[in-house]
Order: sequence, then C-alpha cells, then structure tokens
Amino acid sequence: MSAVTEYASTVRRTIDARRDALLAVLGRYGATNPRLFGSVARGDARPGSDVDVLVDLDAGAGNPLLRVAGIGEELSGLLGVRVDVVAESLLRDSVATTARRDMVPL
Repeated sequence: MSAVTEYASTVRRTIDARRDALLAVLGRYGATNPRLFGSVARGDARPGSDVDVLVDLDAGAGNPLLRVAGIGEELSGLLGVRVDVVAESLLRDSVATTARRDMVPL
C-alpha cells in the first residue's frame, strides 16, 4: 500500500476532531453506521477530493434522497470540504462492491 497523502491525513484529523458534531448531524437525519470509502478512506485523497460517506438510514424517517442530500450539505459545511453521502440501501451493486473494498468505520 502506498503512503497516505498529507491531504488525506488532514481530512481524517478534521473528521476526528469534529466527530461528535458529525454524529449529531447523522442522528438528526436517522442515519447510522457511518463509513468512509473512496480516496479519503484509501489515503490517496488530493486537494479537491471529496469525502465519501456510506450510511444506513432508518426506513421510516422520510425520503432517503432528501435525507442524504441534507446530510451531505451539513457535513460539507462542518468539515469544509465537499461530502457525498450515500445510503447503502440505494447503492448499485457495482458501486457497492467498490465501496466495500475501501470502507473504514467513521
């Protein structure tokens, strides 16, 4: 495995420092089990890379597409980088396979 980029390390430190606020946002939207995937999870993120977050959504808490959009917007503001949030239940199989390969618990 190659070395972790400085940018990926910086993003991970920011996530760690704001974990409580991040979890509070997820809780307001009925999202649980947050996991990172993609370039930040792999450690090869570069400036301009987004943060990819996979979550489980409470089935009875409203429209899942609106909820992941709201989570992404709030987390982007909290972390200062673009955050893409995906509900595991909405993943296509091909994307799910790739995401699971990179996943790390938040």
